[in-house]
Amino acid sequence: MPEFDWRSSESCKSLQDAEVTDIAWECLCRNADYQREYEAMIARNPDGEVTAEFRRRWGSAFAHDPQRSFDEQTIFWAPEVLAAVVPVTVALTADLGSASQPLLDLTVGQVRRAVDGWHAVLRIGALDHRLWSKEPPVLGASYTAQLPFDGDFGAPAYATRRLWRAMNGRALEPAFHQLSKQRRERLSAAIRALDAHSAGGSYRVVAEALFGKKRIPDRAWKTHDLRNRTIRLVQGGFALMRGGYRKLVRPGRRDE
Repeated sequence: MPEFDWRSSESCKSLQDAEVTDIAWECLCRNADYQREYEAMIARNPDGEVTAEFRRRWGSAFAHDPQRSFDEQTIFWAPEVLAAVVPVTVALTADLGSASQPLLDLTVGQVRRAVDGWHAVLRIGALDHRLWSKEPPVLGASYTAQLPFDGDFGAPAYATRRLWRAMNGRALEPAFHQLSKQRRERLSAAIRALDAHSAGGSYRVVAEALFGKKRIPDRAWKTHDLRNRTIRLVQGGFALMRGGYRKLVRPGRRDE
């Protein structure tokens, strides 16, 4: 997994500005089962192509290296896991509203082919936009979005509008699922607590790293509030690693 110094609060500072999908990856890549299956999958398919079972279990469209952080590789989440993926297709001539319609050039982004089609991550300005197309990218073509009227309609519809505004130079919009500053800080603390505990640190050692040694009492540690908070953070970190990361990229449907 990526190198994070759990003893330092600066080690997870990059997560403070990371997208939800990036934080989810930092949780998944710490999973030992994923790490083992990744090695087996890469030995079989060096290009990163995965089986349907691998994709179903982990939610990743490709086998991504668990030793590399989110800012060292592009993570492609499967659309069935990340609802905010825009499904697109090449527009027919009759569908074009005007000659001035901006072209969406998938070839300039990060594009990878899977069994189900082509997955792309486009960087426009300071934001990443995720798309999926059943057909291969066509240079210079215009695209239309294909949004099914299902329980997840809100996420891809919002992502489509966000993409359209970016393509047309409009004011940027926030992500569909926003994390509060407090939520980000708690997630960062949970990842640090997970790393510390996995490295063999006791709850006391973990607490000293998270809250400072001066706040940890010499006596009555077993009943201290910081010990309870530390245990909850460690448990939260394990829960995120073991599948809870999916709730970060795909919160409960609006119709549930």
